[in-house]
Amino acid sequence: MTQAIRPPIRAGDRDGLGTVYSEWGGLITRPSETVIRTARGWDIDVISPWRRILPGTVFSGLDGEVPSSLYVTSERIVLVREIDIWREVKGDLTPLGLPTAAIKEAKLKKLKSAGARRYCEILPQEVRTVRARVKRRPRSWLHLRLLGRDDRQYGVTIWSWRGPDEETLSFIESRFRR
Repeated sequence: MTQAIRPPIRAGDRDGLGTVYSEWGGLITRPSETVIRTARGWDIDVISPWRRILPGTVFSGLDGEVPSSLYVTSERIVLVREIDIWREVKGDLTPLGLPTAAIKEAKLKKLKSAGARRYCEILPQEVRTVRARVKRRPRSWLHLRLLGRDDRQYGVTIWSWRGPDEETLSFIESRFRR
């Protein structure tokens, strides 16, 4: 029997409630894990693979202010973000997309009422950094090309929509250095 390889980057919503984040949105740490840095106002965008014309979206970042918390720990990097129904539905608000938007809105309202949030969890020790680009101004921004132990390629962009945050960016960047 083969053992399933846990993906180095996971994203979801309700499935993380009680395992990745608590009911109030805080991080649930593992017994051997310590929180190194907590920051507000960050977002993540993850695609896989990075080399295709139309890559699949693992976790979609949102432009602008959305209540979110980024946790840099000794074992992982986790973003927990409130569900913003309008931003997630507005792309589908076309004449042909209205039925899809209505279904998506109802699902998101149900998730939000149950206390769910969006989360993205990255295990830096499970990936190899192929390429990293950093921008420090006008806002902190890090773009990574990662190769996971599951042989998948991941394009990860982590940014602060509040402006430069050099200290947090350095903590994140250090987790991907080898």
